[in-house]
Amino acid sequence: MSLRALTWAIYEIGSTLKDASAYRVLLILADNANDEGKGAYPSASTIAEETGMSLRTVRNKLNDLEAAGIIMRGDQALADYLPANRRSVVWDLNLDNNRRAESAPQHTPATTTTRGAKSAPQTDGSDVQQGCNRGATDVQQGCSLSAHNPLNPINPINPREAAREHEPDTDTTQPTSREQALADWSPNKDHEALAASAHADLDAEADKFRCRQLSDGRIAKNLDAAFTLWLRRGIEGGYLTRRTNRPSDQPATSDPHRHTLGCEHVLDLLTPYEQLFDHEGGRGSNPWISARSHLADLLNNGATPDVALADILQEVDA
Repeated sequence: MSLRALTWAIYEIGSTLKDASAYRVLLILADNANDEGKGAYPSASTIAEETGMSLRTVRNKLNDLEAAGIIMRGDQALADYLPANRRSVVWDLNLDNNRRAESAPQHTPATTTTRGAKSAPQTDGSDVQQGCNRGATDVQQGCSLSAHNPLNPINPINPREAAREHEPDTDTTQPTSREQALADWSPNKDHEALAASAHADLDAEADKFRCRQLSDGRIAKNLDAAFTLWLRRGIEGGYLTRRTNRPSDQPATSDPHRHTLGCEHVLDLLTPYEQLFDHEGGRGSNPWISARSHLADLLNNGATPDVALADILQEVDA
């Protein structure tokens, strides 16, 4: 995951990209790119699965993003290790290009005019902006057509802007205490449960949330409520960072203790009866050492401490 690529996609491109489906595809590519925004090659089927879109829609949105100059074809050799029938296109994100979604290729519909015809009156709903004047050749002077753009449909409803109406109140003049509150803030139990239900990486989402607060220059008064809204939008849009199993997530396992003649368990059991054993002789013939070794073997074979000790003491009595 590249934080730089995701930040670029969310805050630089997302603010102007009106096509929600193309935006979700772009987020998947950004999540798979390296720190330079290059080398993203998730398959179309993977993108379709993570966004809930059809393969055809995914391919169309990739073509639209490429046509808009937002993404470009990268080093295809990165995917050479994959079988030819499973090899996907390698994409690079155009991080250093100042073009935005509105710079997508313009497909202006052809018009026919009659030589010498007078200017037609402007009507509501036409592709011609109000207030423009036509010249003798029926070409607009000093204005532009609202041409078809696959990423910016005419009069779109931007869900990101509409949702801002429901954001917690923010203050444009940020006191130092507000920034300190953001630095001290961390997700709560409700956030953990919400992220877990979506199989999302809570730490990654919290980092993106903090970056968004600082980059906007406005820090929410209620950070918990703002982050809850952030997670819910991500779940609805399908662009939360997915949690992956890391080695630190696996429970630690340790080998079971193996008893020896010198371990504390053997000594704790047998030391109160030490006077019953002869200490003369070498390792193989010393009764005290032999008793401790035998007790260790009994414990290792599953005998309970009481049963194992009783067996040892019974041998002494015999």
